[in-house]
Amino acid sequence: AGTLSILGLFTANYAILFFLVGFLILTPITSSLLNWALGAIFVGKSFNPFKVRSSDICKIVIPYSTQENPVGINDASVVVSSWIAMISFFIGYIFTNALQLYSRESEDTTIKVTSTSASDINTMVTNRKSQAIIAMASTIVFALVVLGFRYYTGCESTLGMILTSFLFVFSGHGWYKLLSKVGQDRLSDLFG
Repeated sequence: AGTLSILGLFTANYAILFFLVGFLILTPITSSLLNWALGAIFVGKSFNPFKVRSSDICKIVIPYSTQENPVGINDASVVVSSWIAMISFFIGYIFTNALQLYSRESEDTTIKVTSTSASDINTMVTNRKSQAIIAMASTIVFALVVLGFRYYTGCESTLGMILTSFLFVFSGHGWYKLLSKVGQDRLSDLFG
C-alpha cells in the first residue's frame, strides 16, 4: 500500500489512487463494522464458530503494550478479519483486472490493413492475452499461498475466513467494475 501510494501520487496514476481508496479506506471500515455488528451476536455465547486464539501476530497494527492493556494471547471473536478482507479485496480486484484485459476485444483503428500491420496487431493481442493469463494464474497461486499460510497461523476461524474471503473478493470485483464504467478503464486498470 505504501509503495502504491508513492507511485500513484508521484506519477498521477488515478487507477492506483482509486484502487487505494477502496483498499485502504472502504475495506477496513467495512470489515470493522461487520466484525463489530456480527461479532456482538456471538460474544459470550456457548457456541461461537468465530472464536480464535488471538495474539499481536494476528493484527495488522501491533498494539502498544501497557499495564492496562498487556499484549498476549487471548480469545477473540473474529467474524470478519481486516487482514483477510484487505488481501481478498486485492485478489478480487487484480483478478478482475486481468480477466477484463483478457476478454477485451482489440480495436481496429487502421483504415488500411497491410499484411505486416495485421500480423503486428495479432502479435500484440496474443501478448496481451498471454500476459493476462499469467496474471490470473499468478493471482490464484498468490491467493492459495497467502490464505493457506494465514489459516495455518491459527489467527482465523474456518467459517470466518471463508465468509470474509468470499465477501471481499466480490467487493474487489465490484469496485473494479464500478471504476471501469468511467473513462474506458482509465480509473480501474492497474496493468496499464
